[in-house]
Amino acid sequence: MKRTFLSPSRMLMTALAAIALTLGLGATGASADSGLRPSSKVIIVPDYTEILWSLVGSQSEEQIDRIANSGHKVQLLLDPKAGKILAAIDTESTFTPTALTRLGPGCSTTSLCMLNSVPNGYIGTGSLNGTWSSVYRYMTGDRVGTFRFNGVDWTHNPNTTVNLPTPETITYIARY
Repeated sequence: MKRTFLSPSRMLMTALAAIALTLGLGATGASADSGLRPSSKVIIVPDYTEILWSLVGSQSEEQIDRIANSGHKVQLLLDPKAGKILAAIDTESTFTPTALTRLGPGCSTTSLCMLNSVPNGYIGTGSLNGTWSSVYRYMTGDRVGTFRFNGVDWTHNPNTTVNLPTPETITYIARY
């Protein structure tokens, strides 16, 4: 089990920067000689380094290869001495704070799922703050999942089920 400390505000800022980049937003400079004529465009480039380092050891070589060879825009963490890719992110499907969609009530075999008195399932990718009380078991589904309780983010590989010895209140989830 890998404990990963991810800052939700850092993930939010990265996601917002990625959205701004995708939409072509950025700061423009103005020319002093004729008012507000753009002279250059500054593009916000999100820094995925923290997210990539948090994934080291949690992705299989098959997952990394699938992302790296997808033909999408990707971010890779490379170990040049070992000659291998340590982690990969598909930035065309980078999670955003509103991309998780509630499934049901209920869960599927591929959804992120938390069990308390009602199964709470989520599909898609993204992150979500909330309060899910008395969770005694959670599953990642077919993607990497993060669950926060007691102030600690727990990030797990796809297809992982965690049984908790005592029910916990989960306050944040992410799926990517």
